[in-house]
Amino acid sequence: MKLKCSFISHKNANDHHHFYIPKKLMDRYPFQRYMTLKCGSSLLDVICMETKADSLQIMLDTSDSLFASIPTLENIWISIDTRNAFIHMGPVVALLINQFPLHTISTHSLNEYFTECQEWFQRKGGFFYLLPLSSFLGSEEEGVYYNGEDWEQASLPSPNVIYNRCHSRKIERTPSFHKALIRSMDQDIHLFNSGFLSKDQVYNALKDSPSISQHLPETVQGFSSLEKMLTFYQDVFIKGINGSKGRYIMRIKKRDDGFHMQQNSFSTENLLTFPTYPALYKQIRTWCNSPAYLVQETIPFLTVEEKPLDFRFLCHQNRDGEWELISSVARIAAREQFVANVDQGGRIEKPLLVLQTLFSPQKSAAIMKEMKELCINSSYLLADSLEGQFAELGIDVGVDERGKPWLIEINSKPSKRTYLENDRIRPSVKALYEFSFAKWIK
Repeated sequence: MKLKCSFISHKNANDHHHFYIPKKLMDRYPFQRYMTLKCGSSLLDVICMETKADSLQIMLDTSDSLFASIPTLENIWISIDTRNAFIHMGPVVALLINQFPLHTISTHSLNEYFTECQEWFQRKGGFFYLLPLSSFLGSEEEGVYYNGEDWEQASLPSPNVIYNRCHSRKIERTPSFHKALIRSMDQDIHLFNSGFLSKDQVYNALKDSPSISQHLPETVQGFSSLEKMLTFYQDVFIKGINGSKGRYIMRIKKRDDGFHMQQNSFSTENLLTFPTYPALYKQIRTWCNSPAYLVQETIPFLTVEEKPLDFRFLCHQNRDGEWELISSVARIAAREQFVANVDQGGRIEKPLLVLQTLFSPQKSAAIMKEMKELCINSSYLLADSLEGQFAELGIDVGVDERGKPWLIEINSKPSKRTYLENDRIRPSVKALYEFSFAKWIK
């Protein structure tokens, strides 16, 4: 049995834990005198006491410093489990992020996303806060919550759900991070997107699927087959398997006068020419001293105003654990860029409108349908075949001149900049709440 109410906590020095409930709620709902309050995954034994207040505000008067630090919640779900004498507050959701000085939060790259999450969770009846890496890796229960005027740091109950937005691959590979993942599972915390996806991981997971493999460019790992790939395709991409935001990418074309290269991360010179393959190879190996690169055939994708075009789809698990498409944008590269990432200066437009400038309305709708099906199918396959939990994926798709979709990349930490600002609360925030609410209920 569930209800929505407001909640306030108060610290006492009398070593008791009283849960004060208005009489009209006590009369309507099956509260018992002795119950266990569960906020997120933290527990506290309380004594339920009736008040004559007319409001729907529940108050906790406690000597427990952790529960006393819960901020005032104007709108929170309460679920009553009479069989086990539990009172569940939630959903409580934390966004795991890298350390940053609290006073710089207004300039943080995800500040708008933080704010939307906080606003939407408060409106819908959840509690959202930021979880710094130091708290996740250590034993401190420190979080950053919005107090109505500003973000504030305090000891907070462990959440029901953690969305991992840590942007350090190095930290995710440490033993301390692995131990923290295990500790979260032991505490019955649902942590999703537990790590970055590398490009070779994604390719190897999808390449044997008959329905998806036909949408994957020919790909090899390392540089041993680079010359062969250039001879056969004349045009290839080299991509760092752990690259993101359109970085650590080279495009090489074999021409009569040598090899032409475009790159965006290794030199200030965007366009380079090499007369021979040995000269080209020597430069590549100077920049790339590890085999952690893929060589991929270049698909002649559609362009807009002679600028590269691709599409970003955001897929998310819903309440029923099924993958669904929640947003999509067309991305058009900046001038003189060969990738369409927004972080590299690209702009975004509505996908169908862009397609209709290139194809008929019927053909455009068919292409959109095929791209959506490709993204949903890829999400299911990746989530089922890779280690870890995944609930949100950013999927990049290109379309060739015939209208065939090609899978470019799948990202487990998708950018929060690639959305059209036609709604005050973006779809990914709403999807995060729905997913978290379902996990809390279960």
